[in-house]
Amino acid sequence: MIRDIDSQIEEARALLQAAWHTADRRRFNKLLEWARKILTPLAEQNVGPAMWMLLSIPDPKSKGIPYEEFERQHRQHAEEAARCGSTSAMHFLGCELDSEPTLKESSCYFEQAAALGHTYSKWCYGLNLLSGRGTEKDESRGIALIRQAAEEKFEGAIEFVSHAYAQGTYGFPKSQELAAEWWSKLRDKDVIHY
Repeated sequence: MIRDIDSQIEEARALLQAAWHTADRRRFNKLLEWARKILTPLAEQNVGPAMWMLLSIPDPKSKGIPYEEFERQHRQHAEEAARCGSTSAMHFLGCELDSEPTLKESSCYFEQAAALGHTYSKWCYGLNLLSGRGTEKDESRGIALIRQAAEEKFEGAIEFVSHAYAQGTYGFPKSQELAAEWWSKLRDKDVIHY
């Protein structure tokens, strides 16, 4: 059953990607309709990633809603998707709350998403641990997460590791050769960008 859900999520993701890359309005609407048909029953079963992906599909019912109400509803739906396991929703909420007075809540969302394998969140939470921003400072754990994000090819983490080697900081030995090697990874086709 889990495999079936994963394949449905991937199919819906592919439909949404195709929709965002077409200039044909009719095709766009049809692709969104197909994705909605796949995602709606999954969202009704509280499958977090499906709940989150549905939020990316324009809802005609939301056209007359004031902006503040739309934002409130979107945040509420994102929180529901995060509670149901969507790492993308967790990351979104971490970003949304990444300022005073909600830094601690933001860091908690990044930590949860990182623990579930979300690469961008590993980078964000690693930086939080490194600086003590919104969480207790833990440099070694922060560096370990940043290193994982770099190995998983997140752009910011790759740059961080390259600079750390170039300068010999954060426990990395000073090495221009290793710095250049890491920097060259930014040209890889599968780099995850901000």
